[in-house]
Amino acid sequence: MTKVALAGQPNCGKSTIFNMLSGVNQHVANYPGVTVDKKSTTIKFQGERFEIVDLPGTYSFSTYSLEERVAKTFLLDEDTDVIVNIVDASSLRRSLYLTFQLLELGKPIVLVLNMMDVARRRELEIDIDKLSEMLNLQIVEAVGTKKHGKKEMLEAISRASRETITEPFKINYNEFESYIADIEEMIGLESTISRRWLAIKALEADRVILDKVGINKEIIKDMTSSIHAKYDLDVDQTFARLRYDSADIVYHKCVKEKNKNADTLTSKLDRIVLNKWLAFPILGVVIYLIYQLSIVWGYKATNYTWPFLAAFKNWLVAILPAAKFIDVPLITDFGIWMTNSAIALLNYIPIFFILFALIAILEDVGYMPRMAFILDRVFRKFGLHGQSTLPLVLGGAFVGGCAVPGIMATKGIADERARLATILTVPYMNCLAKVPFYTLLLGAFFKEDMAIMMFFISTVTLLIALIVARLLTSTVLSNRETAPFIMELPPYHLPIVRSVLLRAVQRVWLYIKKVMTIVLAVAVVLFVLLQYPGVSTEKMAEFTQQRDKALNAFDIQVQKTKYYQLIDEASEVSQLVNLYDSYKARRMLTKTKGAVVSLDDAFLAKNPELFPLVRPTDKGAKKINKAIRKLSKVNKKLKIEMKNEKITNSFLGMFGRALEPVTQYAGFDWRVNVAFLSSFAARESAVATLGSLYEKGKSNLSPEESIAQDGAYTPIHAVSMLLFMILTPPCIATMVVVKLQSNSYRWMLFATFFPITLGIILSALFFFLALQFSWSGIEMMRNFYISVVLLTLILALFKTKQSGWQVGKSQ
Repeated sequence: MTKVALAGQPNCGKSTIFNMLSGVNQHVANYPGVTVDKKSTTIKFQGERFEIVDLPGTYSFSTYSLEERVAKTFLLDEDTDVIVNIVDASSLRRSLYLTFQLLELGKPIVLVLNMMDVARRRELEIDIDKLSEMLNLQIVEAVGTKKHGKKEMLEAISRASRETITEPFKINYNEFESYIADIEEMIGLESTISRRWLAIKALEADRVILDKVGINKEIIKDMTSSIHAKYDLDVDQTFARLRYDSADIVYHKCVKEKNKNADTLTSKLDRIVLNKWLAFPILGVVIYLIYQLSIVWGYKATNYTWPFLAAFKNWLVAILPAAKFIDVPLITDFGIWMTNSAIALLNYIPIFFILFALIAILEDVGYMPRMAFILDRVFRKFGLHGQSTLPLVLGGAFVGGCAVPGIMATKGIADERARLATILTVPYMNCLAKVPFYTLLLGAFFKEDMAIMMFFISTVTLLIALIVARLLTSTVLSNRETAPFIMELPPYHLPIVRSVLLRAVQRVWLYIKKVMTIVLAVAVVLFVLLQYPGVSTEKMAEFTQQRDKALNAFDIQVQKTKYYQLIDEASEVSQLVNLYDSYKARRMLTKTKGAVVSLDDAFLAKNPELFPLVRPTDKGAKKINKAIRKLSKVNKKLKIEMKNEKITNSFLGMFGRALEPVTQYAGFDWRVNVAFLSSFAARESAVATLGSLYEKGKSNLSPEESIAQDGAYTPIHAVSMLLFMILTPPCIATMVVVKLQSNSYRWMLFATFFPITLGIILSALFFFLALQFSWSGIEMMRNFYISVVLLTLILALFKTKQSGWQVGKSQ
């Protein structure tokens, strides 16, 4: 099998090319030891098999970012047969910088000029033959968005896999050549990588390469000192200049710009999108539309998905061992608990699908880096800079992220102060796991104001993160090292529907897998903690007495009917109650008259003797039906009371009640405490736990309806819970990653307990104020938001130490 690596700079359309080659046949994993996605696929073409790996986008092979290290390590450690270099044909000069470094590896290279349609629109004439001759490689023209060039690309890979590189591509590094030659002599490593490339990277003091080839860094330090003393040249800067000069020479010999000074569409749009007066209003509109489309419309879509999930629950309950009144088998209890835990989260798939699709559109269009550029103006005032944007967005700055990859993405921040500040502020973002909790409470108490409430929630978390970052960078992080911020603004592109849908499906699938693993594992633990030690003997005797009383009343009511012989035993009555409850649950989900007839026929076929009592036609059957309805209500009431009693006496319930003396000031009872305790393991568990704790015994009710009908909470209770969740500490996985990235238990403990303390204080404060001034829920949230905005503005007025920054625009 031929191993192929796809390499390219960010925004070159590499992922589009990979999707074009692979289709849906993709394997997504992580590179060893990191959270950077490793996408791979296996393709059969003309009798050959190619394993294609999509490397992270990288501008060069330095070690400044995690992506660069991952790409370089892969090429060093994996025996790659062919490297496919994807470049943006409309920005060829910039792209050649990486191309030169790939050529120096000494591996067969195929150069793919992607976005040729954009290059033609800009009236760029590329002499393909001349370029191929100068670089001594195969060149394929492609338009990934239109699936042009796939066959030619695979044919070129096939030919390249049979090539043998006898003389690797070489750039003349002038004064450095003798030093490169000396280092080559020191390298004893047997590798398929060019020894010259290894020597060049060693001279650049690349730690990964130095460790690989076993050269002492002091030797390199002496060489660079000698170069600086003799030629007054910096190694890194000179290498970069010579590569850019070489790229400029190649570009001018191979490319003709017919309309060099023309104003591009990207330039015209940026004059609006990046306008100092319009940038933030446009950003606000974009964010608001994301929530309107994903949260509000997505929530409406759950009205159509919930009946299917409820039907699945009814089906599962039907095949589990039947309950005998209040005596429910443990396996049945466990099955219902696990089902409630799963479907309470799976019901939000429409929201996530729309949200992920919208994020993919923003990525394709090119607005994401512009978001970083716009927000950099703000971030610099709080000790951060634009490179903090990606971790915050991944963490859920605009909802729909995860703190773990967000914190891992901080590895690419060269500024030590901003990196630590970002690590400690990413957990405040609205990670994906928080969205179900927000939607649950908003659906229960703020259906009419969901969009504005989600706008408050999403933007206030970013403001809180800025406040915390400013406090940290002005105090304990003030003496940390800083570095400049450099980024590129890519040209605008139309999103590709297939690519957008594919990424949305992949991310939703990853979410589902998370639900089926982490959350369900947590649900098992919670079930045990909530199940034991169980209902006391005295209390169980009371429930049994109430059950027997209800059964006696039922027996007196129906014993004179002609059907009495069918239900004169307790087991038969239990069977009838279960049949009635099952039919009622299924009937609530049946909308049409024809469907009702089909349902009746199905139940009658399975229960020919008892079903006429559920759907009575004569006087005796109607009398029994009336009695069974009453018995069913008593039975459900007893089950709910037993469940609440069991939870109250459970291990987790005891802990939740122990916290009530403190959390009561924020409006939290022990059940809310239990939900928040479960979220420390996995935040999704808060919804799953509440969905199960407030389950009313009515399978047609969604979790929102169950909580709203409970009557224990008001909208200000809901806002208090929202405030605590906004500030909730990271989950267990996030705490571990904070430790790994900060290399400090102190910061891990700070990231855990500071949010808890802050969350309780602010929730209790605003809950108290809401009670004192009779605020509504929306007023309480609005006043909290205004308070945070004012504090942010006050802090922004005081200057902080700033690092330099530079923005490059690719047009």
